[in-house]
Amino acid sequence: MDLVATRSRAEKAAGRGLSHLWDRQRENGSWVDRLSSSTVATALGALSLHRADPDGHRDRIAAAVRWLRASQRADGGWSMADAEPPSSPGMTAFGIAALHEIDRDGSRATLDRGWAFLDANDAENVIPGLRGEAPRTWPAALPTIWGLVGLRDPREQPDQPVETVLLPPRLRDKVSIALPVILALGVMQARTLPRGPLRRFTGRVAEPKALDWLREVSGTNGGIEECPMIAGFVYLGLSAAGVGRDLRLTSLRYLLGTQRPDGSWAIDRDLEISVTAYAVMALAEFSDVAGEPQLHRTRDWLLDAQWNRPFAPLGLPAGGWAWANPSGWPETEDTAVVLGVLADLGVPRGHPAVELGLRWLLRMQNRDGSWSEWVRNSAIMNDRPCAGVTAHAILALRRFGTSTAPGSAIARGLSYLDGRRRADGSIASVWFRDDTHGTARLLEAFTANGNGAPAAIAARDWLLAAQADDGGWPRHHRLPPAGTTAEETAWALFALLHAGHDPAAPAIRRAVDWLVDRQDDHGTWRPSNVGLYFDDLCYTDDLIAHTFTLRALGRFLRVTDPAGAR
Repeated sequence: MDLVATRSRAEKAAGRGLSHLWDRQRENGSWVDRLSSSTVATALGALSLHRADPDGHRDRIAAAVRWLRASQRADGGWSMADAEPPSSPGMTAFGIAALHEIDRDGSRATLDRGWAFLDANDAENVIPGLRGEAPRTWPAALPTIWGLVGLRDPREQPDQPVETVLLPPRLRDKVSIALPVILALGVMQARTLPRGPLRRFTGRVAEPKALDWLREVSGTNGGIEECPMIAGFVYLGLSAAGVGRDLRLTSLRYLLGTQRPDGSWAIDRDLEISVTAYAVMALAEFSDVAGEPQLHRTRDWLLDAQWNRPFAPLGLPAGGWAWANPSGWPETEDTAVVLGVLADLGVPRGHPAVELGLRWLLRMQNRDGSWSEWVRNSAIMNDRPCAGVTAHAILALRRFGTSTAPGSAIARGLSYLDGRRRADGSIASVWFRDDTHGTARLLEAFTANGNGAPAAIAARDWLLAAQADDGGWPRHHRLPPAGTTAEETAWALFALLHAGHDPAAPAIRRAVDWLVDRQDDHGTWRPSNVGLYFDDLCYTDDLIAHTFTLRALGRFLRVTDPAGAR
């Protein structure tokens, strides 16, 4: 197929994709996504409602149980995202815990299949905290939940030290997004498990401080981090401890407000600030979004979403953006993405929100030149330096004319990316699986700075080599799902075009054809569970798949426009 034919097909697909995106815009100018339903969030939500008031919440609990039963996969396991493959031992163990306590007799066949799946997949050795060395993963909370529901000796829980709250902030804050769970379960353990005299004393001192910290991070809607999973942990831990009645009530209110009609919960309520910014990024490939009347409300909505006060629990300055409000935490990636989008929407450098946001980004740079999400100079879990986050920060600063001189924030960020890439040119990203996302972002960051450095050339070559035979990305994967995905194909395609790769090249045309061929009747693309909270906790997001695919097609149409790219 020649370039003209490929372009014609891409135009039709983009037209359908644009219609779908505009149809999804809300009256206030923003967009909201659908995150996949989550086994762990649904299990914890159901357990919380059951322990709070089994009769009063009977219908909601029954709906959650029905969802868990219906979402069990043919192999007996449960997935991380909806019922997407593959089944996960950790998710299966959470599903079993909920059904064991709530509906043991009615779900006997479901439970038997779940136990068989765990046995067949060496669950004792692969689920953290059950036995032996745990894989690199998220906090080992499953054994604690098993202890609560009677599936394990409660004394055999991984220690969640409530005394963490007594540490200096520079040490305590390093666990960042895991801290609410550590503190809630730590309060429970200090109240219910045997402790020596010193631990009993420090636990009594730490408990009120932990509860106050949890109150401080609770949003007006009762959520913490806009995460039903965390609301479930907080409720179950504090309920077992018999303390923090106000926090238990707000957590229940949040769970009741976020349960879906089918009975499930998502891992996060949504990513509305993130996907609103992604939508504008996609639309900007097709027109001057600053002059689009339908986006004036979007601009104002994004400006209103800025944290114009410090986020005291982590010592963050004013000026950041979260992924969603009111209980999301300001973090680097969305701050950078929103700043770039505000530039697209015509907000100048001198605007107070932009100035505050840029200062926030500069303040958050790590000593090594990288950026993490919340905590500077950390190497723990999700707050370790991230190539994708670093690239987004570089792109935002560059967009507003920040200096690129040697020793500048941008120069140091590029040096970090160059120094951390692998010999083959690839680099991993903390928040998305494997290497396509990080490598594509690295290429964009160097290209935006007009830099034909070896790092950019190597990243381009790696992306081209990583294209699968069917035209999509990736060729190989370490984490599921198997096969090529819309998200990774879009990230790679956009980065290659952004770097000036020939749009008539076979690799580009094959990638465009891959995306066009997989557009569905609604004008959108099937999301895959490439979003990564932890190695064994992934998610899908419909607007991440849609907006980045549309953005890549838009860039292809721009650079192949016979009238000349704008």
